[in-house]
Formats: sequence, structure tokens, C-alpha cells
Amino acid sequence: MEKLAGLASAFLCGSLFLCLYGTVSGAYVKYNTGAGVVQGKLNVHLVAHSHDDVGWLKTIDQYFVGSNNSIQGACVENVLDSVVGALLRNPNRKFVFAEMVRLLLFTHL
Repeated sequence: MEKLAGLASAFLCGSLFLCLYGTVSGAYVKYNTGAGVVQGKLNVHLVAHSHDDVGWLKTIDQYFVGSNNSIQGACVENVLDSVVGALLRNPNRKFVFAEMVRLLLFTHL
């Protein structure tokens, strides 16, 4: 039964990915987040998150400021700047960020 639940979960995630693939345009999208839970329906919650490997291909500082992009194009500071602005504009939004060392650099602690 556990295996069946795992397969169903993987199928659902894969289906969602295929449905959303190619729909990202980079433009601002306004979401209606005030509806709440609908009883008797599958309620899906999407939470924006960011994952970047600390020191994977570049140094922590290079990833943070976006330098040395010939190795990997990434600028964690830009991600955090845009996320903080979006969270301040809409308190209903949530964001998950795993790499705490980045937050130390971002807040200049």
C-alpha cells in the first residue's frame, strides 16, 4: 500500500510538471489566495522555494553576487532581493530558503 501511495504521489507530481512545463513567462502573475480550503476537494498548496548548492561549482561569494558566470549563471542576491520585495507586497505569500549561509551574506551579519 505504501508503494502504491508513493507511485501515486510521483505520478501526480509528474503530471503537474508536464501541465505547467512551458507556461512560465517571467511576467508578474497575480494569484487569488483568498479562497481558502474547499471541503471535499483536493487542496494543493504550492510554495515557492530556492535551492542552490553552497560551493558546488563556484565559491559562496561568486554564487551570491553572480560573478564568474562562465561556470554557472547564478546570482543568489538577485533571488533574495526579488523575493523579499514580493513578500513585503503580499503577506499571504510564503517562501522557503534552505541555505542559511546565504542569508548571513544577504543580511550582512
